[in-house]
Amino acid sequence: MIKFTKLAALCSLIALPTQALARDVNDLGVDVQAATSAYIVKNSNKRYPGSYNGSRLEGWALMSYVVDTQGKAKDIEVIMASDTRGSEENAEKYLTNLEFAPATKEGKTVEGGYLFSFEVGKYFNGYSNDKASRGFINEYDEINKMLQAKEFNKAEQALAELYKDHTKNTSEQALFAWLKSQYYYHQQQWFGFDEQLSVAYLLRAKLPTDIQYLVAKSALQWYSFKGDFNLAYNAIYALDNIEGKQFSEENKLATIKQIDDLLARTPQIISQINVSKDKLSYLSLSRGSIKIEGASDVTKLQIRCADQVIDLEASESVNYVIDEQSRRCGLLVKSANPAEIKVKQTGYAIVNSKYDAS
Repeated sequence: MIKFTKLAALCSLIALPTQALARDVNDLGVDVQAATSAYIVKNSNKRYPGSYNGSRLEGWALMSYVVDTQGKAKDIEVIMASDTRGSEENAEKYLTNLEFAPATKEGKTVEGGYLFSFEVGKYFNGYSNDKASRGFINEYDEINKMLQAKEFNKAEQALAELYKDHTKNTSEQALFAWLKSQYYYHQQQWFGFDEQLSVAYLLRAKLPTDIQYLVAKSALQWYSFKGDFNLAYNAIYALDNIEGKQFSEENKLATIKQIDDLLARTPQIISQINVSKDKLSYLSLSRGSIKIEGASDVTKLQIRCADQVIDLEASESVNYVIDEQSRRCGLLVKSANPAEIKVKQTGYAIVNSKYDAS
């Protein structure tokens, strides 16, 4: 039986309507330094108590956006979001009601690209809707047993029923993503594992302490394997900030050194992006020399860093070298048709523990 008595607190910068939570994603790969990066100076979003309806269903979204030189959010793109109706629209509306001090570089005001996570929480007459229901817990435990017994066909059907019938609030959505990631892991279906682990990691603060630790540890191992050193360093930070779980300074420094060494031994990182029709794909970048192949038909090809935004021209082969001083960079790809994009990263590292694990 999994225990739900000790849930880690979700840190937020600002409150949303209906007790929603919003964060700039400092713990998801965006460096927030006043000297180079944009930061919030005014929040014009209204705050309303209670819930707008009686449903337990909650929503979330992870967005990429640009802060222009006037301090306004623009070019807002959805990286991933819950199926909850209105999640993406609410996140975009929230961002447009924020005012920022724009990023600066070499004494000049510049545009910068950032990530933003958004969650809507429900409260009913003072009752917090942050626990998993008994029905969810019971089915979760049964599916866990199926996975241990390698009854994957039964587990697949049970997962579909669990999602449809009992996965409502963000705690349940986080647990469901973790459980489904394990379903994919046991069958070595790595695309599905990556997708579900990413959701569980995004929502990890809603998980019980022990599962939050497993998610952060799995993320560290997976992102290191993928060559996503940006998020690998970040996972160390996540392990070091789990309420009720000790991660000693000695272990932290030793783990950082392991990732430092692995980054040094990985001079070339090759990734394949499977772009769905009209869906944004986002790849965080670890090295500064970028070669993109197979992007002749894409409708959007852009590099977003905390201190610059670069629009690339679609072509079968695209090469670009990012400014060595830039940090927190990601590649955005969107296509009107399905596409397979190959990305090769070489050159100097644009991530390190100084920026990504503290």
